[in-house]
This record gives sequence, C-alpha cells and structure tokens, in this order.
Amino acid sequence: MNISPQLKPFVDAAAHFPKVDSIPLADLRKAVRDASLAFPPLAVPIAKIEDRVIAGPAGDLRLRLYTPASGTPAPVLVYFHGGGFVMGDLDTQDMICRGLCHAAGCLVVSVDYRLAPEHPFPAGPDDCWAATCWAADHAEEIGGIPGRLAVAGDSAGAVLAASVALRARDEGGPQLDGQVLIYGSGGYPRGETASWRDYPVAPFISTEDTFFYWHQYLSQVEAQRDNPLASPNRAESHVGAAPAFIATAEFDPTRDDAEGYGLLLVAAGVPVTTRRYVGMVHGFVSWLGVIDAAQTAVDDVGGWLRQQFSAKAG
Repeated sequence: MNISPQLKPFVDAAAHFPKVDSIPLADLRKAVRDASLAFPPLAVPIAKIEDRVIAGPAGDLRLRLYTPASGTPAPVLVYFHGGGFVMGDLDTQDMICRGLCHAAGCLVVSVDYRLAPEHPFPAGPDDCWAATCWAADHAEEIGGIPGRLAVAGDSAGAVLAASVALRARDEGGPQLDGQVLIYGSGGYPRGETASWRDYPVAPFISTEDTFFYWHQYLSQVEAQRDNPLASPNRAESHVGAAPAFIATAEFDPTRDDAEGYGLLLVAAGVPVTTRRYVGMVHGFVSWLGVIDAAQTAVDDVGGWLRQQFSAKAG
C-alpha cells in the first residue's frame, strides 16, 4: 500500500494497538476518545458552540450546535459521528464539525446518539432521525434557515446519515438538500468487493473489525442486516433520495461498498458526487489540521454543500 507519508506516524502507532475485539469495550472507547482529544481544537473561526439536550425517543438526547462565523441565519447540517456504532461522542469528531461549519458556512448540529451494544439497532437510527426532525422544526430558533437542511456522517455515522435520508423520503420529510457520506459502507458487508479482498487488514480498520462492529450493533444479525434502516444499500428503491456526496479512502476495505452505494443512487436517478482520496485510509478526515487530504476533503464537502444550499435558495 502506497500510503501517504503524512499518515506514517499514525499508522506506526496503530500497529501496536490491540485488536478491537480483544479488549474491554470501555477501554476501546477511552482509547479512541483520548486519541481524539490529544489534538488541540481545530483553529477555524466559529461564532458559538453550544450544547443542548432535547427529548429523544428514549430519554434525553445530547446535541452540540456550531454556529458559523459567517453569521446567521445559515443552512443546517445534522452530523452523526463515526465509531463503529459502539464508540464516539460529541468530542471525538469535534474537529470535523468545526471544519464543516467553517467550510460550508452552515450551522452544524452534532448528535450524541445511543451506542451499541447497550443500545442496539434501531436505537442509533431512531436518535439520529429524532435529531434531524428537531433541527428541521427548530431551525429558526437555533439560527438556521428553515427548509435548508442536510445530513452528514463519517464511517458508521455515514450509514446512519444514509438511513435518515431514506427515512426522510419515506416519511414525507423533512426534505433534505443533501447527504454527505464519508467512508460509510452503505450497510452490512457482503465481503465480495475488490477492496475487501485487497485490504483485509488495512490501517485503522480490518474486515474482522467491521464484522465485530456490526455484530455489536445488530442484536439479531440474520433478521436485521437487510433492514434498510440498518443497511441502506438493501433498500428496494433509492429513487427520490437526497443528492449525495460520497468520500472514500483508497486503502479501506469498505471503499468499494461505499462507492457501490453511490452507484445504486445514480442508478435511481439521484445526483451523486464521489471523491476517492488517494493514499488515504479509513478515518483520515479525523486528522483535520494535520493531514492535507483531510482539509481537501472538508473543503470539497463544504463547497458541495454550499452549492446544494444555494440551489435550494435559488
């Protein structure tokens, strides 16, 4: 693998990390959180960051709102963090939320959805859906522009974003201007793609890791893996889904599944922009401020979102 030299320190460090299924989940969560917090906050202008608690499907649901320095009212982007459905929180993808807030000039609503296995499917998708509906209903109150709304996520969060996009279509809204899917697999792995075969033990994610995460997330794998809310790529139809921006990493076993989801959307007549970031690995956007390609990806997403929101305004 011709991995970018900028990634070498991270790849070398990851080589000493135990397999995700070999340590207690609490330790895995702490390690990922500590690694995320090891970097200072991304140095971009943000007008305000505010934590909120709303009523979720099963109790309190925590959100974090990022208001752009470019001012309000602004379009709204609801963001779902990655972490294999089992880890991550409002802090672990703070850098991505800051970056997108600045690059897209939008108000970002980050969602602290419930994690598996304590809260298996469909808890996560239900929380993400509730947060999206709340953001749509309260757009004016929080400084957003009513009717200008998109969803986004990285890794597992991208799967959740795709799920929300289908649910918005099927339940008559809220209408979405776009869905941003950053190295999200599209659903439960079939294990049939070239990237799955070529990179079974890629940095930061292996095929074994992927199955581990999904089997924590789905309490009844055989019965649930084809449910389109869990695996959007299993939906009977993708006609009418929101336009999509799909970002993938070259050396990622889930790459072809992610790009394959884009092809499903294209076949259904959905406008799709796909970018594959050469030399990159799963999770690279989390090193925003350190890795050049991470900034490129965020700028690409930001530019695309601005176009989507402007088209709606026009």
